[in-house]
Amino acid sequence: MDPRANTENKADANPIQSAAPNNMKYRDDKGVEHSIYLPQGTMHTAWEHLQKKRWDELAKFAPYANQGYTEDDFKPQN
Repeated sequence: MDPRANTENKADANPIQSAAPNNMKYRDDKGVEHSIYLPQGTMHTAWEHLQKKRWDELAKFAPYANQGYTEDDFKPQN
């Protein structure tokens, strides 16, 4: 029996799981540093707001206060 086959089966049974970052720090146009909470699925939107300097949109995110992650935040990766 090929020992690699056994390893591959174990890997399939336990897929790697990861979560997107849940916070972002930035400095606004006035030089004020902000740390915001990013619920899962919002990282790309927040990044776009930052790139386009949409400070009013970024201000709508809750402040980051070590909210942490839940089990539901982690998704299997292919």
